[in-house]
Amino acid sequence: MKRSKAEMERTRLRLLDAAEWVFSDQGYAAANLEEIADTAGLSRGAIYWHFKGKPELLDAVVARAWFPWDQLPIEKSDFDRPPSIQEMAHELGQGVQRTLLEPHLRRSALILLQGRELRNVSERLLLRLRSMQQRVALYVSLVIEQARERIASCCDSSAQAKVVQTFMFGALSEALMLGRPGEQSLVGQEVERFVLELLLPVRLPSKTL
Repeated sequence: MKRSKAEMERTRLRLLDAAEWVFSDQGYAAANLEEIADTAGLSRGAIYWHFKGKPELLDAVVARAWFPWDQLPIEKSDFDRPPSIQEMAHELGQGVQRTLLEPHLRRSALILLQGRELRNVSERLLLRLRSMQQRVALYVSLVIEQARERIASCCDSSAQAKVVQTFMFGALSEALMLGRPGEQSLVGQEVERFVLELLLPVRLPSKTL
């Protein structure tokens, strides 16, 4: 009996959900198609109906991952109102916290943060990892430029943005790989506090009379 497009799409989504579970839990190298098929409640043949193999399945899982920072504006024209440093810090912290707490985002982040180890398997995964890191850095740099007159900073905004981006993804990676559940509730706050302490370390001195 010929399956409808809707049934085929449901099967594909079941396979993607199962692959996301297995890749994030075991790592790409240890994962096998039989376990992915079993997790989905389908046959291994169903995987090959929709995907050429494990690398293409990985690419499809990565392609549907959508994180809070994927929507960050990176052009001046994207802002209705330029956010303050405090608002930016809060947004980044909340994005990290949401990624840790929402199961789909958490699993997707675990897979993406294997990017450098999987460079020979999936160029798309590595590009995806780099693009979201770059977007965060561009956003931070833009906010710093917009707020330059209000902060006591003599540093290059792109250098500061790189520091923020590196700390943010480092904190996320450490929380995903090593953190205990109770500790992860504070990671977003730590990111927010770090950004504020980096970019607002001191107030501009008052003018002398």
